[in-house]
Amino acid sequence: MKSSFDPQAKQRLASSLAEMSSRLRHGLGITATGLVLGVVVAYAALASFGAVEVLLSLWQPTHAPDQIGWHGVQPILLLVPSLSGLAIGGLLVWLMPRRPVELADVIHAAHEPDPVVSRTGGYVSLLKSVMAIGAGSTTGLYGPLVVLGASLAASTKRLLNLSPQYAEMALGAGVAAAISAAFSAPLAGILFAHEVVLRHYNLRFFAPVSLASAAAYVVSGEVLNQHISILPIFETRMAGPMDIILLMVLGVVAGLASVAVMRFVASLRLRLVRAAIPTWLQPGLAGLSIGILAHFAPAILGPGLDTISAMMQGEIAPSALLILLLFKIIAAGICLTLFFHGGIVAPALFIGAALGGVMAGWLSLLAPMTGYAPDTALFVLAGMSAMASSMLGAPLAVILLSFELSQNYAATTAIVVTIVISNLLSSRLSTRSVFEPQLLAKGVDLSLGRESLALQQTPVTELMSPDYLTLPANVSVRQAMEKMAEAHCSEAHLLDDEGQWAGKICLYDLVRQPEDAMCLPLQERTPLILQAHDNALYAQTAMRDFLGEGVPVLKSDVLVGIIHEADLFAHARAVTRSVWQHDHDDAVH
Repeated sequence: MKSSFDPQAKQRLASSLAEMSSRLRHGLGITATGLVLGVVVAYAALASFGAVEVLLSLWQPTHAPDQIGWHGVQPILLLVPSLSGLAIGGLLVWLMPRRPVELADVIHAAHEPDPVVSRTGGYVSLLKSVMAIGAGSTTGLYGPLVVLGASLAASTKRLLNLSPQYAEMALGAGVAAAISAAFSAPLAGILFAHEVVLRHYNLRFFAPVSLASAAAYVVSGEVLNQHISILPIFETRMAGPMDIILLMVLGVVAGLASVAVMRFVASLRLRLVRAAIPTWLQPGLAGLSIGILAHFAPAILGPGLDTISAMMQGEIAPSALLILLLFKIIAAGICLTLFFHGGIVAPALFIGAALGGVMAGWLSLLAPMTGYAPDTALFVLAGMSAMASSMLGAPLAVILLSFELSQNYAATTAIVVTIVISNLLSSRLSTRSVFEPQLLAKGVDLSLGRESLALQQTPVTELMSPDYLTLPANVSVRQAMEKMAEAHCSEAHLLDDEGQWAGKICLYDLVRQPEDAMCLPLQERTPLILQAHDNALYAQTAMRDFLGEGVPVLKSDVLVGIIHEADLFAHARAVTRSVWQHDHDDAVH
């Protein structure tokens, strides 16, 4: 009895089953990658926080959160940060010519065709950060843990030979796991990975990123019982009209303050680069500077989580908060520019909390006259959330982070207005985040979008055509026209006796000239020229109004090829198609 199935139908069924099997394997692979990264990052985060806590407890003098002013020389405040800085300097010299990976490098890597960061640079970055923060650096571990997640993703890619798309998923998963474990905030971890690093929302990325974030949260809390809490759980009243108005004012102040801080850090970095201080000496100088500042305000040392808790309880006077705020900005700027640092998140939280505390303190002083008693914890939470969201460029992630940290829905809904106003103001007056100037310094402008960034990373030499005609500079019109006819082209490039490009001639400029005339005087007066170091995005802009056969590409005045307009725009269409598939295709290839 013959089979009732058509052979073509069998083939289609087999093809469908094979595709389903492939998608299932891909899905299981994504799931396993996310879970493993989440577990590993959770253990690493807890170990890092524990190491910093132990290091600080070994030497940091006891002090009250509101201790301000000179209380005599304390040699340990000078020795420990300075010696640790010199040790970090030695580590940097060993790492050269590579450099420690920072959060801006992770963001850049996520937009590369092969999204990986330096594994060695990433692991050294975490070690350097633990050494610096354990010795009093006024930064935090949150950024370095994100870098660790990205470095583990790079190791996973190499170990399993993952495709670039898998590598980007792993990178996002590592980032989400780091935020989840560091803050005990799995939802904020998911959004942070998409909003700050990946900068797109894609369904197929959602599974590994979410699983990694959830795994890190579960392992750090439920398995190890070591949930990290940086804020006390507090109650707050429902925000009234006056609260909302004042929180809006705080949003304006936080937005302006974030712009000032970002510009201060950028300016300080530029000045120190011009100073040409040896790399090995920079962390030691930073440590010495921090030790001097700590003599006047010891609460600036370390991440300052205990001081933030004291701010939320209203235990620090507005005048002391203002001094702590200014000292923290100066100290964080020094640390961030001289390699004696962790990440920017903790200083942003501290500065914002102090800003909110100052405003709440002043309103409390005016309470007998105004009849309005501010909720100090609410203003501190609003200030730290607004400052962090503006400097990180992550309003949605910080809104969720505020809720997960405070466990207070009423407070979170009230501070949304502060976050929104602060972000609107800072993005208009400065940049989206503190990372944008760092990326622009490397020639990377993420505001252009993925398509333009891909074109920006494509050198014109990859699009050149070898199909062009060259002639000696002393060629006659008759000889040039004969050679053009043989080559079936309408343009030729003139080369001098040393082989350097001398100009471009076009057929329509020659047809009415005497046959024995020289071509060199007939060359185009202002021809469009590209250099070998130019990229496809620049070429696309430069050739917007171009009419002709091709644009010469020179390297040290030597012709190395030409760019045809058709080839350039074909490449642009291919990039557009690739980006669309990246953002919409649920299959992993």
